[in-house]
Amino acid sequence: MNRTGQHAMNRTSGVRATGGARHVAQAHGATVARKMVGFAIVTSGLAVIAAQALQHAFGR
Repeated sequence: MNRTGQHAMNRTSGVRATGGARHVAQAHGATVARKMVGFAIVTSGLAVIAAQALQHAFGR
């Protein structure tokens, strides 16, 4: 293969690898964000339950 053809092949492979890596990074970021939102929802729910238990314990 000549140098021009090899360069074109490397350039094409690089674009695909970069696009694939970008997709994986975005998917990972979305998963992390989803987990963080879920954690925040669960934590706030537990805080509400704790507050209600304290109110019940102190008769308010």
